Amino acid sequence: MPIEFHCPYCGKQIRAADEHGGKHGKCPSCHQKVYVPTAPEQIEPLKLAPTDEAFEREQARLMRETHELTHRLLHEREVPEGKSKAPAPPPQAESPITRVDVEHLVVEYAVCMADGSLDEARQIAAELRTHGRQLNDVVQRMLMDELPPPQLARIPRPVLNGFLKQLVGK
Repeated sequence: MPIEFHCPYCGKQIRAADEHGGKHGKCPSCHQKVYVPTAPEQIEPLKLAPTDEAFEREQARLMRETHELTHRLLHEREVPEGKSKAPAPPPQAESPITRVDVEHLVVEYAVCMADGSLDEARQIAAELRTHGRQLNDVVQRMLMDELPPPQLARIPRPVLNGFLKQLVGK
């Protein structure tokens, strides 16, 4: 039994042999390339199974739980202004600046770079470079941290890493 369909371009009825189903051909009227549909009796029915509603509910519950946990973890990292997320190490005799101060300056440097305040960033970098070992320690830790300090969360991670590497000259 031939396959009958209408040309999508000119609307004329077209007849094609069963063996041409699923292929392309030219409309005899307008000569446009048309798709010859498969004959309905040639289409194999799909084997469908009913959905498991209990499984779907469990998946939805797990997704909600995941979102809530992620939200809690992200907000757990937020540090109030002026506070450090890590206790300050005991001050070292050779340098009056603490690790917390270096970390604060590194954060300030990255924010200035992101905001385009290059002169201010250059001044902060000059100050930081006088504290070489502490600077390297802070930058290495920040490069290893999965989540940056909250003040730097708006800076894309690859850009932030570039700022930090530039600061220590890597």
